[in-house]
Amino acid sequence: MPLLVETIRADDGRFDDLKPHIERMARSRRALFGIEAPIGLKGALEQASASIGEGRWKVRVLYDTEIRSVKAVPYKPKPCRSAALVDGGSVSYAHKTVDRPELDELTRRARAAGADTALIVSDGRITDFSYANAAFFDGRSWWTPDEPLLLGTRRARLLAAGILSTVALVPSDLDRFVSVSPINAMLELGEVTMDIGNIIRLEQTNTGRPGYRRNHE
Repeated sequence: MPLLVETIRADDGRFDDLKPHIERMARSRRALFGIEAPIGLKGALEQASASIGEGRWKVRVLYDTEIRSVKAVPYKPKPCRSAALVDGGSVSYAHKTVDRPELDELTRRARAAGADTALIVSDGRITDFSYANAAFFDGRSWWTPDEPLLLGTRRARLLAAGILSTVALVPSDLDRFVSVSPINAMLELGEVTMDIGNIIRLEQTNTGRPGYRRNHE
């Protein structure tokens, strides 16, 4: 039985919007275990809230058919100065599982090339960083790949707010942008950024271009 993880942000003891987390946990439990009943995330977080102090905290919830543990630790964003474009073949990561050997191997390959993280290509299309969704800035607007490996909670909020738009991207599209920002439950858009020139073109990837087009979610 796979063990899953949900990462939730708390600022000064107040939890981020829980709705997208609850929805993602429900999707995973339905798909992997056939369970429709609610998991009781709010109650579990209330019990853990006594250990959460001022500032930003990372709350890690482990679960499968039920919640197994909740752990909170202070969080400070780490700089990410470079990424390596790594071809993952047909790698997928639809559910946020604790064990993720394929993504770990792609990260290892990126770091062996001297990069901080991997920017993953799956089936010829740019998808995500190995630890976050990706948002690309073209000088005026922010764009995110239309087929990410994981449907991130912050990505969903930014799309709903009209701050992000989706686009089909292949490696040859990178030069259309000036910078890229990793986004996830802990990281806001633009909080950590890297210049597009700091993306190492590590391997030969499919550069056939589906077109730089705006999509909607």
